[in-house]
Amino acid sequence: MKNPASVFATPEALSESRELTVEQKRTVLLQWKDQLQQLQAADDEGMRQNDAAASTTDDVLGRVASILSRIDADLKRASNSG
Repeated sequence: MKNPASVFATPEALSESRELTVEQKRTVLLQWKDQLQQLQAADDEGMRQNDAAASTTDDVLGRVASILSRIDADLKRASNSG
């Protein structure tokens, strides 16, 4: 998926989707995280000047990271119990 934000309004919407498996959600979230980190790098290099956009990027990145951590913990528990 080239742009997860164009399909899912929020990371939480992706997380709650019934159309994707947990592994697919993890893959898409990793892509989203990578894109957000690239935007952060552009912000840091002064390529984007909008402070509001940078703040939004930081917020969404934190939410993506939180959901990824939860998915990873769930996957780890499932593999240990199986």
